[in-house]
Amino acid sequence: MSNLVQRIITALVAIPLVFFLLWFSDYSRVGLMCFLAGVGAWEWAGMTRKMYQGPDMRVFSFVASLALTLAWALSKGGFFGIANPVPCVVGMTSLVILAGYIAVAYSKVEIEKLFPWLVMHISAPLYVGLWGGMNVLMMGNGKGLEHCYGFILVMTSMWICDTVAYFFGKFVAGKGPFGRHLFAPSISPKKTWEGSVAGTAATIAWVAYWTNCSAALSAFNVNMDWVKGIVLGLLIAIAGQAGDLLMSALKRWSNTKDSGNLFVGHGGVLDRCDSFLLAAPMLWLLLDFMKNFA
Repeated sequence: MSNLVQRIITALVAIPLVFFLLWFSDYSRVGLMCFLAGVGAWEWAGMTRKMYQGPDMRVFSFVASLALTLAWALSKGGFFGIANPVPCVVGMTSLVILAGYIAVAYSKVEIEKLFPWLVMHISAPLYVGLWGGMNVLMMGNGKGLEHCYGFILVMTSMWICDTVAYFFGKFVAGKGPFGRHLFAPSISPKKTWEGSVAGTAATIAWVAYWTNCSAALSAFNVNMDWVKGIVLGLLIAIAGQAGDLLMSALKRWSNTKDSGNLFVGHGGVLDRCDSFLLAAPMLWLLLDFMKNFA
């Protein structure tokens, strides 16, 4: 079976499943975020293990990232029938995770490798768990996709940005009036500035339309206009592409082709969700800023 066929079959299965879990209930959508965050941290730990000798931290990273994402859900309140936010749960969970990594590092890692080992492994739950947590904060409880419009906005925006950037850079850049200038040749040799600009423009158009021609973000109590929509789209696109490059750098650093194989033909969570990792926190922080200060 060719790789293209595998990719198509995986997409036909995964996309409806994701939308069903987002639609069904707060249990299913928070569970999805916890699972993806855990698997992403597992993959991160696996790549770090290639570069630094020490104990296998994949299981610990999975549990830590899952727990941190769940802690964000509990800190918001309203999920799982818990009306009020659980106080200090994110901070306490982070302290326990940090203490666990430090204890393992002190007892199992040679002093010459201790600090780079510790920094790279701690980064897994902090970075991926932050992504999972910010996605949870954009969700609500109850059945229906209207409870997770923020996540859907990020997801569709990154799909559009990646798709337009890929096709424009591959088939248009270098032809006619368009040049071909490499974006980050030492990290991702195939990315071009032309593709990046095209993807950013498409994302801005989509986000501006979404935020001004629907009630998708009404739950955030933000008064949107076209200027805010354009700014929101621009910053989401920049954050998404930065997240994409960060994961590409991590894979190149660890000499890894795919971070995992959860999505057959597509790779792992960090391969498919790389651009979400910064775009989702960016959207949440911008919406919170607009709500409180705009």
